[in-house]
Amino acid sequence: MMNRLKETLTVLLICFPFLNNAQSAADVVRKVQELMLENYIFLDKAKETNAHLDSLLAANFFEDFDHPPKFAQALSVEMQKITKDKHLNIVPPPPPPHPNEENEELDFITRHLRNMERFRNGGFGNIDLLAGNVGYVELKGFRREDIPKVDAVMEYFSTADAIIIDLRENGGGNSLGLYWSSYFLKKGVGLSGKYERRTDSYSELLTVTVKGQKRLEIPLFILTSDFTFSAAEAFAYDLQSRKRAVIVGENTGGGAHPVNFMPIAQGYGILMPYARSINPITESNWEGIGVTPDIPTTSEDAFEKARKLAQDAAKSYREEPFNKLKALLAKNKITEEEEAMVYDLFKLLLRRKHLEDFMINHMGYFYLDNQKMHSAFIIFKTNLRLFPDSPNAHDSFAEFLALQGKKDEALNHYQQAVTLAKAQDDEQQEMYKRNLLEFESKINR
Repeated sequence: MMNRLKETLTVLLICFPFLNNAQSAADVVRKVQELMLENYIFLDKAKETNAHLDSLLAANFFEDFDHPPKFAQALSVEMQKITKDKHLNIVPPPPPPHPNEENEELDFITRHLRNMERFRNGGFGNIDLLAGNVGYVELKGFRREDIPKVDAVMEYFSTADAIIIDLRENGGGNSLGLYWSSYFLKKGVGLSGKYERRTDSYSELLTVTVKGQKRLEIPLFILTSDFTFSAAEAFAYDLQSRKRAVIVGENTGGGAHPVNFMPIAQGYGILMPYARSINPITESNWEGIGVTPDIPTTSEDAFEKARKLAQDAAKSYREEPFNKLKALLAKNKITEEEEAMVYDLFKLLLRRKHLEDFMINHMGYFYLDNQKMHSAFIIFKTNLRLFPDSPNAHDSFAEFLALQGKKDEALNHYQQAVTLAKAQDDEQQEMYKRNLLEFESKINR
């Protein structure tokens, strides 16, 4: 008897949502129409959609859909026929437990572990440093919870000379794109803003402070497919409009408008675009048309195409400052303006981590050994300007000045090297003291 009762209750629990949905389809549609008028970004489309739904209700169109997911899908399709808005969707109630999994589903730990696995599958995928010093990262969703990981990824790519961001399997998400964009643009740069009809208000997203080092010049490539959607499109579109990234792949899905989830009735909900995205550069967005790639190719070929482009771009990015520096230092005489250019190039190379501080000193001795005295002077002088508290910079400059017969200046820098080394407890301080004593003994002979 108890088994028969349990089976009967199970059947009722499973069938109840079907019966309930058939009886309340009109109530769900009426609530949807109310929310459309109040919130949907385009009032004219909301009215047109509601008129279409009225005609469907009059024809008892939804009575054929007695299963909640099918009803939700049918209602979504009919609304999208008018709006052409892929973001606008009806969400069905969650399904009841399957009878064969009842005990397992009641196990909180099992359910939690399953949900956690599904959740983690939507974030970062492969992260690698490819040949040619090209960073590659795959991102399958934009989630607020993954924002701290952006700092770790960018730290890993801190010495990369180009970056590829793969959004081919990214269906969107939330605010991660704003934070990541901020690594590639200066602070306070406008990204896509939004206009909300319900409140008649406009707000603009501005790039923010990041925890790591910004990469304002690094070549950046973004891979797209027709699956790429929503927030992933915004990330690509905003960087493309600022000419900060090259998009490689397919036209994206075309969902530009910000979305809210709103409960309806009987466990249903609606994903409602409530605002319109407006890019400050294009004064438009990608709704319905998608992001158009700079380099059109298939989703399958996008990675290989971008990899070759990124390797070439990385080579130019890496070599161009060195070539400019080499040309300046090859001159017999360097003007004050050119000296300032040398300083800026060294700063750039240090920031990009193409040079470490000790390497500038080595470069100075290279030019000194090859009798390029004026170039050596500029390098040692620039090194001291870049690192005024470095005992080694003072000591090396002092050695150069001594060779030029500038005894007083050389003595001053030898002394500064010793003073700084002592204050910093530098492990080389005994060497700096010997260099000072040797020089003093020479000039006192």
